[in-house]
Amino acid sequence: MYLFILLLFPLSFAIWICSKKCSRAPFYFNAFMGLLLAAIFCAYKYFFSPYYFLTPDSFFRNFIHIFLEEILMPLAVLTAAFLFIYKKDKIASRILNIFPFYMGFYAVYMPFRVLSGEPPYPAFALFVKPAMFLFMILVLNCRQKVLFVPAQRALLGAKEAAIYWASFVVDLIMPAAVEALWILGMKPPLTILFLLLYAAGAYFCLAKEAAKKD
Repeated sequence: MYLFILLLFPLSFAIWICSKKCSRAPFYFNAFMGLLLAAIFCAYKYFFSPYYFLTPDSFFRNFIHIFLEEILMPLAVLTAAFLFIYKKDKIASRILNIFPFYMGFYAVYMPFRVLSGEPPYPAFALFVKPAMFLFMILVLNCRQKVLFVPAQRALLGAKEAAIYWASFVVDLIMPAAVEALWILGMKPPLTILFLLLYAAGAYFCLAKEAAKKD
């Protein structure tokens, strides 16, 4: 029952790294650093900032809590730590190598967030939530390579840049928005629809990136 949430990120990373023809050693190291940082982060949360959150009947409050605790704050800490570790590297190189760092982190942090709650665990938390976070990281990786690498960003026209930034923002807020709706009683068919739409968006971004490489 718990295998999906425990293995989703490691298996996805394994598939991703098998697709690389270059040296994989830096990717393994970055993933390990992400795992290590996640262990420290989770230990801090467990001992000094326990996870107690009563879900009020408010979409906005639920959304803000989930977005800050599970997306914005972890990603901000991750990115700052990664840029500090590789501060001597060029920005393009750092952006291209940050994806394994994210994957290693969420391979630990996502199960921790879900399984530290009280059982029984709902299907949404065990299956839908981790899948949406995986799609978020995949799209985030695609968008960062364009938006935060000056040479790539300079190639964008005004309209295309606006589309990239909009999709970047939507990508970050979608998992928290869907979970906030689920907490308020969103029906399973609508939940699945959001998941499929998000998956389709992630597939589109990955396909577009692959087409550019070809």
